[in-house]
Amino acid sequence: MICLALGLGVLGLAAMRRARRCHGGGGWHGGWHNHHRSSRRRWMLHHMLRHIDASPAQERAIVDELEKLEERVWKARRGMKEGREDLAAAIRGPVLDDAALGAVLGRVDSTTHEVRDAGIEALRNIHAVLDDGQRAQVAEMLSRNGGSWSGRRSWRSGPYR
Repeated sequence: MICLALGLGVLGLAAMRRARRCHGGGGWHGGWHNHHRSSRRRWMLHHMLRHIDASPAQERAIVDELEKLEERVWKARRGMKEGREDLAAAIRGPVLDDAALGAVLGRVDSTTHEVRDAGIEALRNIHAVLDDGQRAQVAEMLSRNGGSWSGRRSWRSGPYR
């Protein structure tokens, strides 16, 4: 049980440090790194929507679903950060506090289910917006070598990759 608590604490610390480093919380990257990552995501989404020949209404619906999903995931992450204090309280005493640890694990389980449900809901809504041919194209993109969207080359290919 102690190993589990320590492992969760280490994973939480590592995730927090990575999030701070990648999302403008320090370092020389600042906020640009986060902007660069989101603009690359937007470019990939635009490329995929163009590839499946999505109508403007479909594009709006898909982007709205993805934005809702992203918001729900960020909200869940904030909730997990609040659980760090509960984990610290469980570890702080001379004996591991099983009640506090149970509260932390309950929070992790509920957050995991929330994110999973949000992902499934977004996937269902996007699936409903696409027609049969577009669904087949998206499935083909996903099943191809590393998500390659063109027949010959991956979207990540280029002279410096």
